[in-house]
Amino acid sequence: MEGMMQCFWAFTGSLAFGVVFNIRGKNSIFAALGGLFAWVVYLLMGELFQNTITQFFAAAMAISFYAEFMAIWRKTPVTVFIISGMIPLVPGGTIFYTMRELIMGNDTESYQLGIYTIAIAGSIAMGILIASFVVQTVRYAINQILDYKGAA
Repeated sequence: MEGMMQCFWAFTGSLAFGVVFNIRGKNSIFAALGGLFAWVVYLLMGELFQNTITQFFAAAMAISFYAEFMAIWRKTPVTVFIISGMIPLVPGGTIFYTMRELIMGNDTESYQLGIYTIAIAGSIAMGILIASFVVQTVRYAINQILDYKGAA
């Protein structure tokens, strides 16, 4: 039940972000579904791996592939879907706890949390980077094959 509530809030948060940033029409729903999809992948990876960095990496790759597909299908920029879809993955809680520990003078704890937060952000960035690279490489290869066949 807790997982379903988390998925509901992931969808709602992504939808609200889309509304605030003026994503219009069906694209707002598809962007919110991206946030839901990212969180579902995050939860499923939690069942397979006990490493949260891996969970964030897999979820970021999934939302990046989703955003690339939706951008092609909806003829909309990738950022519309990827930014809204990333909202549930943003490590806001760990950033807050890092700052709280720093303000309270717990340098060791703030350092550990800071490194953890940076690792999460890095895994998200790497997931996006790798998925985008794969999609762009495949699209380029397909275009080269189609151009070659058209020239013959």
